Amino acid sequence: MRRNLPGVLVASLALLVAVFPASAHHGFAVEFDGTKCVDITGTLTGIDWQNPHAYFHMDVKDANGKVSSWTFETLSVVSMKRGGMERQLFLDNIGKTVSTRACPAKSGTQNKGAAETLKLPDGRVYIVGQNVENARGQQ
Repeated sequence: MRRNLPGVLVASLALLVAVFPASAHHGFAVEFDGTKCVDITGTLTGIDWQNPHAYFHMDVKDANGKVSSWTFETLSVVSMKRGGMERQLFLDNIGKTVSTRACPAKSGTQNKGAAETLKLPDGRVYIVGQNVENARGQQ
């Protein structure tokens, strides 16, 4: 039994290491409500350009003029780059008014959503999230 112990330990450790990345990622439907997507306009305040998802931040005014800070999850950096969206486009538009189509968090977390599209001040619209509403047709 002692001869097999190192092999068993290595195999067990390999299994544990393999499980960690799988548990860190989530499916869209687990965290966000694709039936309640809305258009949100506000001031772009920041970008976290990282994997597995990038996040952008906006300050949004409600009907009474109260400002709340929002965070929106996007696709992976690689997927956005394939669609023509670069980090510099976010940086160039910080402080400017942008619009997003986004689905809210299911958890009840306030001011958090998954963005589908991002419209920049010059009118260009970029796909930055999943096609949960099938707005872009079959892909």
